[in-house]
Amino acid sequence: MTRSKVALLLLGVFALAACRHHPKQAPLADPPQDVASGSVLTLNKALSIPAGSASVHFQDTQMVSVGALRPSDAYCMFGLAGPANAARVVSPQAFTVTGVDYDEGAAGSAGEVVTATRINLQSGQGTKGYSMTCMLPSAAATPRFVTVGEINGALGDFFTLKRVY
Repeated sequence: MTRSKVALLLLGVFALAACRHHPKQAPLADPPQDVASGSVLTLNKALSIPAGSASVHFQDTQMVSVGALRPSDAYCMFGLAGPANAARVVSPQAFTVTGVDYDEGAAGSAGEVVTATRINLQSGQGTKGYSMTCMLPSAAATPRFVTVGEINGALGDFFTLKRVY
């Protein structure tokens, strides 16, 4: 084969290789740490925080007790800063996200160390002190912050999160 034929053959091979379809890697559909201040978390159903408790827990679209939390699924905890002597009913309303804190060494609901996303909330009536803390239990495969999809999966239709970007 002559040099020109070899060069032409190589040029053809390179051209074909360049045309080959390279599938795009799917981007992380829902990166952690993607809830910004100004986002709105709307409570769609009235809920009751029991006497002596500061919060209620959600996992797999249901309100659950601490003892019923499964060790491998994301869960969220909604409530106020501290427990009260009487049960508190929280009516459906919109809460504005006033800040988000990320803690890689937080204490989970069962006392375990978790990676927690704490969403600080202010009600439409201007009441501060509410928060939604979402996390993966320590038994989850890899410690990491929860995604918005996991938060929504834990909360179900109790809450709707509308993010600002």
